[in-house]
Amino acid sequence: MATSAVDGGVGGEDIKFSVMVSLFQWIQKSKSSKQKRSKFRKFLDAFCRKPQDNFAAMRLILPVLDRERGSYGLKEHVLATCLIDALAMSRDSDDARRLLNWRKGGPKTGSNAGNFSLVAAEVNSYSLFEFFHDHDCWSLALVSSHIADL
Repeated sequence: MATSAVDGGVGGEDIKFSVMVSLFQWIQKSKSSKQKRSKFRKFLDAFCRKPQDNFAAMRLILPVLDRERGSYGLKEHVLATCLIDALAMSRDSDDARRLLNWRKGGPKTGSNAGNFSLVAAEVNSYSLFEFFHDHDCWSLALVSSHIADL
């Protein structure tokens, strides 16, 4: 697993992942950029007190900029299968079918057909919240570790 140049560790052991999920949900619902910046600043001030905590949070907030992990090289179908397995969905469920058939349009596929990330977000909005709500004792370090193991 990649480590921070700051101290040799990834950091984030003291930050619960559920706190970050709540932050993202609040920011998503907020209309004003000023409110979003203020809430994000409060998160950093309250939870990211050490440089390695900032590193752990930023790895999850801005994964595109994380050069230590690199690309996972997953195609949409494989990623859909991983999401289905990770969230313990039945492969015969409507949500699983929507993920696997994300390109196809139709009355049951929703308005986001053809855009994998939007279909995945739509299908998993409640599933992911429930999953991480049930695992609210997870730290950013643990989440980061699981992502690195992919």
